[in-house]
Amino acid sequence: MSESKEQKNKFTLGQKLKGHFILTRPQQLLWLDIFGAMGFYAIIARHVPTFHYLLFILCAVIADAGACTINDVGDQESDCRSKEPSRRKRPLCTGVVSRKTAKKQAYVLYAIGLILALYLDFFVFLAALFLILLSHQYSMKPLKMNSRHIISQFFWIGFGLLYYFAIFAYLFRYETIPMENYYFGLYFLVALILFMAMAETLAKDLRDLENDRAGGKITTPAHFGPKSAAVVSFIFSVFGLLFWATPYFTVYDTHLVLKGLIMLIVVLWNILCFFLCKSIYRNYTKGKARKLHKGFILTFTMVLTLSFLAGVL
Repeated sequence: MSESKEQKNKFTLGQKLKGHFILTRPQQLLWLDIFGAMGFYAIIARHVPTFHYLLFILCAVIADAGACTINDVGDQESDCRSKEPSRRKRPLCTGVVSRKTAKKQAYVLYAIGLILALYLDFFVFLAALFLILLSHQYSMKPLKMNSRHIISQFFWIGFGLLYYFAIFAYLFRYETIPMENYYFGLYFLVALILFMAMAETLAKDLRDLENDRAGGKITTPAHFGPKSAAVVSFIFSVFGLLFWATPYFTVYDTHLVLKGLIMLIVVLWNILCFFLCKSIYRNYTKGKARKLHKGFILTFTMVLTLSFLAGVL
């Protein structure tokens, strides 16, 4: 029996299925696609999402599951070099899922997502198609944008604009919404771009700095150094949260309790972010960068949750 066959046979069916599930990164699908789609809907439509909108969310989740899977394929070398167990024990690194099978999984998920998008609306389909093409080139050659400094940040700007266009296309067809509400959604997008596309992605790249360098990926922190990346991440974090919070105190009719929670998140996270970035600036360690990145994800989830509540209450 060949070595590859022995490698395949040493894993149970349950382990293989779990590996395929892990490749989709269910946590990211939750905080980015589900919470993100719900937040945008509430900001623009100003009411609880309809049951039909769940089809849009399902489309986003399935398509992004394909993008997450292909990202594991593109990041296999750097993940396997990582000192962080959660990276080093990814399914492709352990061999529980083969590279070839992972690609097949990604393309099947892409196809299902596109079929759902076409069912919803032609313009939703176009947005989904370009999102998939962009996400594929984020992880794979020839562009492999996540290995290029600065470009990896600009990818998320393009991703955010296309994602917003997909939501706009859906709502324009299925809802009757004043045009000014779409401007509120666009403002919300800019705040998320500042906070996530710029600040959070720098924190993610700081977390992966060592294995990215080992794998030959020249990310923004790898090119400019962790000190510069930590400073810029903090600056964009402050501006992103302030930009997000301002309308809830000036334009929107926001419940007093929600105003208090919004202010609490802005103050607490920026204080915590300042000390984490200051510590990384003085002495970079992977552990500190991991805390910073996980803090961004948690804060972003709370931002989306409060945005949803403020939109529907």
